[in-house]
Amino acid sequence: MTALVLLSGLPASGKTTFAAALAPRLRARLLESDRVRRELFPRERRYTRDEHARVFAAVRERAAAALAEGRHVVVDATNLRARDRRGFVQLARRSGARLVAVRLTAPDAVLRQRLSAPRAGVSEADVAVYERMRGREEPFAYPCIHVDSRWPLDPSLALAEALCREGA
Repeated sequence: MTALVLLSGLPASGKTTFAAALAPRLRARLLESDRVRRELFPRERRYTRDEHARVFAAVRERAAAALAEGRHVVVDATNLRARDRRGFVQLARRSGARLVAVRLTAPDAVLRQRLSAPRAGVSEADVAVYERMRGREEPFAYPCIHVDSRWPLDPSLALAEALCREGA
């Protein structure tokens, strides 16, 4: 059975670090919304509703293709609201994949510190983006692993991997 790992969290909460560590353990297709956005909009990103819709349609399309090939998928995106996650939840159901939800967190001061320092990766999020997104997090309506990214990730990675492989 394949699994769709759906990450969620504010900017700088550790989603990309978690995804980069988990994907190789599962030999999963890693889909980063920030990277897909740069591929689709290489010159200028405006973060409009239309742009957002195109990015996430592409992420879901790529996820569907990987699941159809029998591969696990890790989706690295903020996915803060239920409506942001809905398409991925439906995709997991349609494809018969196990859904493994992971919410990454860290205290406000830690997130601000991370966002204020130079960061690796393709994310363009800064403190202003964090301010706009803060407080939008909605709870999951299904089981979810909660990870405080200040601490070592290995136990949470092992749990996510075990849930993906359960019944495989």
